[in-house]
Amino acid sequence: RAIEYIFTNTGNADLEIELVTACKCTSTDWTRGIIAPGERGKLSVVFDSKDQKLGELGKTIDIIANTDPIVVECFFVGNIVR
Repeated sequence: RAIEYIFTNTGNADLEIELVTACKCTSTDWTRGIIAPGERGKLSVVFDSKDQKLGELGKTIDIIANTDPIVVECFFVGNIVR
C-alpha cells in the first residue's frame, strides 16, 4: 500500500529533509534538495504488509530536517486483512 504526503514549507527559511527513517516493512522517498518558503514537497511511503500480523497497526516515520525540532513524526494506521 502506498501513501503520499504533500506538504508546504510554511516557515521563513529554506527546508531541507536530510533523512527519513521507518521500519523494515516501509520504504520511503522524498523531495530532495531545498524547498523554499511557500513551496511544496512530497513524502512517498510504501508499506509491505507481507510479514505483518492480521489486525490493526500503527507505524511511525521520522523525518529529520533542518527544522526545530529536528525530528518530525508522521503516523499512518491500517488494518491487515487477508
